Amino acid sequence: MGNGKVAVTIPTMGATHLVDTLASLPPGLPLYLRDNREDNWGVAKSWNWGIRQALKDGAQYVLVLNDDVRLAPGFIDRLVEDLQRDNVILASGRPDHVEVSPPTRRLAMSAFLCDHRLFDEVGEFDESFWPAYFEDDDMLQRIRNTNRWRTWFDSEAVFHHWVSSTINEFRAIRRMNRSYFKQNRERFFQKWGFYPREE
Repeated sequence: MGNGKVAVTIPTMGATHLVDTLASLPPGLPLYLRDNREDNWGVAKSWNWGIRQALKDGAQYVLVLNDDVRLAPGFIDRLVEDLQRDNVILASGRPDHVEVSPPTRRLAMSAFLCDHRLFDEVGEFDESFWPAYFEDDDMLQRIRNTNRWRTWFDSEAVFHHWVSSTINEFRAIRRMNRSYFKQNRERFFQKWGFYPREE
């Protein structure tokens, strides 16, 4: 997995579990950490920056993580294998609180892997979804609309996710969360003509 094959990007607000996330990574992976505490780029712009920079620096694959996840051993290797399946352009693992059966079709975008094809073939994440919410749904819809590429949910690539830890930890973010969620949900509807399904 070394030799610049996989790089990791993590946008962070400085949440407590960032240390857990970093400690669960194999040693030696190039890391692109975007600190959003002072100048909040939001999720989409942070992901775009990290993915672009990692690919520019020679990474073959980019692992995009929330700052409140902990990966199980072998997680990255499994997603690399998944991304090598026919026409798979984005692969995610399974949070340990999500049941294996019945399988979900909803990717866990708190821990996903991509390569250069995502931006080359589909484009970057839409930064108008700021600061967070529905930038992932928008990307998944755009992938579906290609009628060529598909995503892969790997139920055996497990990770722990402290769900909504940033919102729970930072009062200012919690206050603005509801309004931006509604605004971005409406932005998604205006763009696609439907609301994303919650699966």
